[in-house]
Amino acid sequence: MKKFLIKCGMILTAVCLVCAAGIFAACGEEPNGEKVAYSVTVLDPAGEPLKGVKVKWGDVKTEYPTLETGKATANLAGGEYDIALSGLPVLYKYTPVKATASDKDKTITLEWNPEAGKIVYTVKVLYPDGTPVKGVSVELCVLGENGACHSFPVATNGKGEAYSMGVIDEEYDLYLRGLDAGEYEGKIVRGLPAGYTYDQDSNGYYTGGTATASSPTLTITLKAA
Repeated sequence: MKKFLIKCGMILTAVCLVCAAGIFAACGEEPNGEKVAYSVTVLDPAGEPLKGVKVKWGDVKTEYPTLETGKATANLAGGEYDIALSGLPVLYKYTPVKATASDKDKTITLEWNPEAGKIVYTVKVLYPDGTPVKGVSVELCVLGENGACHSFPVATNGKGEAYSMGVIDEEYDLYLRGLDAGEYEGKIVRGLPAGYTYDQDSNGYYTGGTATASSPTLTITLKAA
């Protein structure tokens, strides 16, 4: 009888272990409690990483801020999560994505979020060989005599691009949110590399093209002075 009870006890223990394993599997977590490393990388519309965006996975209470690389990482139970972002400047929007244990590393490239009727214009500055020029300040002016001018809040980035939409004063949460549709001429106002110039009129405006609502990027290609 004693041997029979011991055997029954062993069988029940085995059944319980199998059931426990099934429960853990159903919950998406291994029986040993190991977690899965999930990551989200947040990029601006030009593909540059954004620091300080808060990332939240599903119902997990903790929010994880992105670092200089635009990446946030969290060790979570394996499963499917809706990814939410907070702390974004008002000039950005994004399309929500899901992460799973088999697709746990996600990259979210943000989109411009202009006000209704506004357009994000871009000025791109390149060296003669097509290499991007970084750190150049630019402006766009409405085509025509005495047209209103708009200095871009941030200089060209690593792709040689600057945008009419950006942070004006971070301390007071002020943003330039886009320009009215129209035709604009552009110029470089600061940071023109030594030994270079570009095709321009007497007022310094680029003569190689304009930015319009249907073609909102103006590319200024430099040439040797």
